[in-house]
Amino acid sequence: MRSVWKAMLTYLKLQIENLKLVSTEKSAILMSTCVVAVVFGILMAFALLFISIGLVLLLATALPVFWCFIIMGGVYIVAGIIVYFMRTTLVTNPIARFLSRLFLDEPNAENDNKNTI
Repeated sequence: MRSVWKAMLTYLKLQIENLKLVSTEKSAILMSTCVVAVVFGILMAFALLFISIGLVLLLATALPVFWCFIIMGGVYIVAGIIVYFMRTTLVTNPIARFLSRLFLDEPNAENDNKNTI
């Protein structure tokens, strides 16, 4: 009877250790994905800024500069409205799928190779 309790205690300790390791791994994957997304977002913002300046300068060859900036502002307003109305499809669903796949799916060898940092 004593060996059964000892085995159960060992099993419980191993399960706690496994929980620690899995939660650490999943937290690291989540944080690294967030950092990559932020860096990518910053780089895309700079690219969009330079592309916008280039388009304004291109439009300025045919229109007054003031109207070129108004047109670019309008393009961004339209893009913002489109993103707002499609926010579930573009933002919420991909984030929910990523988090559910990360935290709810059972780990296996195929997923472990794909999610390594």
